[in-house]
Parts: sequence; structure tokens; C-alpha cells
Amino acid sequence: MPSARPQHKLYPIEPNAIELMFGGLAASYALMTPTKDLNVYDHTTKYLMMSSLVMFMYYAILVAVDIYCFKVPEGRTRGKSIGYRATRVLSMTFGTLVGAVVLAGIYVLFGAPLQTQQNETLAAALDVSLLAITPAVVTLKSDLSAWRRALLSFEEKSLPEQWAAGFFWSSMVTSWAAAYFVPMDWDRPWQRWPIPIVGGAYVGYLIGLLYVLVRCFVLPIARADFKATEEEKLKIIREMAARDQQKKKE
Repeated sequence: MPSARPQHKLYPIEPNAIELMFGGLAASYALMTPTKDLNVYDHTTKYLMMSSLVMFMYYAILVAVDIYCFKVPEGRTRGKSIGYRATRVLSMTFGTLVGAVVLAGIYVLFGAPLQTQQNETLAAALDVSLLAITPAVVTLKSDLSAWRRALLSFEEKSLPEQWAAGFFWSSMVTSWAAAYFVPMDWDRPWQRWPIPIVGGAYVGYLIGLLYVLVRCFVLPIARADFKATEEEKLKIIREMAARDQQKKKE
């Protein structure tokens, strides 16, 4: 029997273009120049921590104002307390740290230095967790079935699940592929642990942005039912505006 189509709310329906744009800018800045005088070869741990801070602040701001990943109807964030917003950021932080610990353990199991460079390994795990796991933490939250469907199955996915899977797999696959440069005897400075895996993860994250753009913007627009959905959304917005006007008159 075929699996049921994952359901998601009519509104919001598409990813936030602002998030895509600033996601690309944040990732590019975090990868290239966290600070002018910080060299990834001479200060690897500090560089990676600064890079992680850039990405964390990017996520934290969008999560706190409730615009990460999907557009929200006008007025949805009204009445949300500072405590509510802080709780969302703390949940995101906790999920990211758990992902970093898991990744650090995987790196050690696959040959990362255990006696030395522990700080570099932890910093790299945090950076990669922010790129690959945090999008899933924010969009899928604690829904285990959504995590399984998004990351571990070929079942049809809702838009949030497609979003999470795009960033996770693009970042993880390119990071894994880049790890093959570490043991090669080319003696290049960029081959030092853990520079290749972090650089690969950032490249994968940017590829994930492109995937999300195509899968969640271009293809839905090409669908025949997209126009009808947009009309339904416009109707909702007009009804909300009419209610606001009525309240002002009262």
C-alpha cells in the first residue's frame, strides 16, 4: 500500500527568499573571512569558532523573529513573548550541540586524532553541525517520523523535509568527500586536519541552497496547482486585512 503524502499547512507554502539570500552570504563570509587577521592555517580552532559564530548568529536571528525557512502570514509573530523566542533559540542551540558531539565521535571513529588536536576536531564538528544538522533541527523539531522520512527514506517529503534533507545530505556528502584529501602526501597546507572537511561542508551547504532554490521555488512554480495555492493565500491575507480594518473601526 503506497505511503500517505506528508501533509503540511497550506500557509506557509514556500521557503523564505530572504533566508536563502542571507544564508548564502553568511556561509560565504563564514568560509572565507571570519576576520581579516585570522588565518585558518595558523589559528585553526579560533578561525573555525569564529566561522561557527557567524552561522549561529544567522540562525539565531531568523529563528528569534520566526522567519527561518518559511514565510509566515502577517501578524503570526505578534504576541510572541521574549521567553518564547529565547526558548526557540535555546532549542536550536541544544540540537546543534548534540549534533556536534555525535559528529565529533564519528570523526574519532574514522581516524581523527584522539591524543592531539581535540580542539580542532570539536570546532570542526560544531561548524559542520551548524551547516548540516541545524536546518533539520529548526524545521523538523522533535518529530522523529519527520526526521526519518527526511533523512533516511525515499518516501515523498513535505517542503520542510525537503529543505532539511537538502542541506543535510549536500553538506555531509561533500564534507565526507573532502576528507579523502587529508591522508594524501601532497603536503599542502589546506590538507591539514580538519580544514578539508569543514571547507567541503561549506561548499555542500552552498550547493544545498541551490537545491532548495530549484526544488522549493522553481518546481512548485511550474506545477499547475501553484497558481491556485497562491490565490488561496491571497484570499487569506485579504480576510486578515479586512478583520484588522474592522477592529480599527470598532
